[in-house]
Amino acid sequence: MEQLQVSLNDLVHLCHLASLGKLLGGLIHNLNSPLHSLGMQMDVMQHFILKKDAPNADAFEKLSARLTQMNDEFDNLNAQIKIAGVRADFMETRPEKLDINHFLHQEMQFLKTNLYFKHNVDTTLEFSPSLQAITPCPPQFSLAMGLFLESLAEELERMESKRLSLGTGTTEGRPTIAVDVGDPALSERFCGILHMNPESPPSLEEMSGEMNLFISVLLLKSEGVTFETEFRDRGTSIRLMFAR
Repeated sequence: MEQLQVSLNDLVHLCHLASLGKLLGGLIHNLNSPLHSLGMQMDVMQHFILKKDAPNADAFEKLSARLTQMNDEFDNLNAQIKIAGVRADFMETRPEKLDINHFLHQEMQFLKTNLYFKHNVDTTLEFSPSLQAITPCPPQFSLAMGLFLESLAEELERMESKRLSLGTGTTEGRPTIAVDVGDPALSERFCGILHMNPESPPSLEEMSGEMNLFISVLLLKSEGVTFETEFRDRGTSIRLMFAR
């Protein structure tokens, strides 16, 4: 039993590293656009500065607009780099309390490193402002929920789903995360993993191809989270309910 626990910890660490690799790969791609835009803006400004004609009021207005655009691009770059830094710290740090709304809002920025999700999925966020923070923060929640949402984004790409709604609230006093996917629904295999028995975890061979999802579900269930799923016409609803 002790050896099994060590093996699970190793798998958790490997999944964390793999998640970081995907995040950095998506980050590099996402940085290309603002860097390209900054390069173009700098070329235009250089041309303006070296221009011999006396600048007029209209020229200064255009210059001001370009400087504003460059500042926005710098803010974009800085935000993406900070997001990557936060994800890198997930294994080393844990907040005293868990603000689910804040966490999910930040996770949506991580999901944008998945290019299919970024360009093809229409996302709606409906967070309850009255949802109370959970104290103390579950030890493995950040990593587990991050892996779950990353696996969800990959499943949306596999199924070519076009719609995701993410919300929070309470169910019989239990903090709840509601996930609604449509056009089309999630696969039965994905939803089946959510209901596996944590007392009888699958073998490494059975986890093949879905390692992040298996690990995330095992960790979330170890923190007292329960899953409910419902299939309907071209859609799937998932509720993750925390312990009281």
